[in-house]
Amino acid sequence: MPENSKLPKELSPLSQEEMDELDDFLMSDITSDETMLLDILDGYLTAIVTGPVTLTLNDWLPGIWGPSEDHKPRFESIKQAEHILLLILRHMNGIIWMLQDDPEGFEPVLSTFKYRGQDYMDGEGWASGYMQGLSLCREQWQPFFDDPNGVEIIKPIYLLGSDEVTQEEESLTKTPKQREKLTKQIPACVGQIYQYWLPYRQAVYERNVAKTIQQSHPKTGRNDPCPCSSGLKFKKCCGVAASLH
Repeated sequence: MPENSKLPKELSPLSQEEMDELDDFLMSDITSDETMLLDILDGYLTAIVTGPVTLTLNDWLPGIWGPSEDHKPRFESIKQAEHILLLILRHMNGIIWMLQDDPEGFEPVLSTFKYRGQDYMDGEGWASGYMQGLSLCREQWQPFFDDPNGVEIIKPIYLLGSDEVTQEEESLTKTPKQREKLTKQIPACVGQIYQYWLPYRQAVYERNVAKTIQQSHPKTGRNDPCPCSSGLKFKKCCGVAASLH
């Protein structure tokens, strides 16, 4: 992971002060009651960057504000809107850097609550955000859910964040201790999900790069000079390898 000080500011993870600023905005009167809070947003963005496909900004940004256009924030200016968007994108980048650097050491943004005088970690909001992010491309996630190991990996997140749990599953999240125990499993779950999809994401990326190169370069004839600059004809150089596939 590159040192934060060496990254352009528009790519660097948020400082704690900037995280607090984003948190304050999400809870402000400018946003609606449907806007995601910081822990939900963190789970939402984590699902997007750990899943099988790359989503566009238009695919996921509206979901942060709420289920309809009416829930968009009442930004005071274009400058403020751009600033908040940049904070969100940088937070997303921070999640990516964290996973690339140490998938097993992932640190989600979690809240806590007090029950009978004792503080408990609370991953329900985060897990709810993760399941919302996953639902944006649920069909592409299906191979993961078809894999018994995949179902077991995501189980703590599913139990805490899904709206479709059975009564038996709901009984596993009734007490603060039960929910905290599941919450503590979230970092390991995320690391395993990230590594599960990593080969697939890399293959998709490499295929897209190859497709872009093919589109930007005309097809080389067998008797043309090889584009690798070896001085040989294509059929005697890289064309040999191409004919083997």
